[in-house]
Amino acid sequence: MPAVFQMGPNTLAVPMKLFKNNRLRVVEQLQKHPKVDDRTYILLEGGKDISLYDTDVDHVFRQESYFNYLFGAKEPGCYGAINVRTGHSTLFVPHLPEEYAIWMGRLHTLQDFKDKYEVDEVVYADEIAKYFEKANPSVLLTLVSIKHALFALILS
Repeated sequence: MPAVFQMGPNTLAVPMKLFKNNRLRVVEQLQKHPKVDDRTYILLEGGKDISLYDTDVDHVFRQESYFNYLFGAKEPGCYGAINVRTGHSTLFVPHLPEEYAIWMGRLHTLQDFKDKYEVDEVVYADEIAKYFEKANPSVLLTLVSIKHALFALILS
């Protein structure tokens, strides 16, 4: 059964292929720029949980829009990377302590996230520096400016 993005029972089930297609469309447009090479990456930060007055109560979580458009991940604390030349997508997920299973039930494995979001690779977020050290990007595209000028670094 293909993975779907769904916000609950009896809600629209959107195939995760939509997000893969979104990533491919963005990559296709960026590949047209002369500064893009084999080591050009997009890096997006997903939304974060915000606690209410330092209590165990959180505000209702809303995913960061651009991150959601490209990855469809529902969990807070994630990052996403895409190699612009190849389209290879990597989702970085929080590395939760085993004790969290007491509150959350069975914790998802990296393979669970890979299957759920149909990305090429899943890595723990606390290993993001090591990942990019190995990838050695020539250009790292991020969201910049107050108005979220998407990938403005490469266009300047």
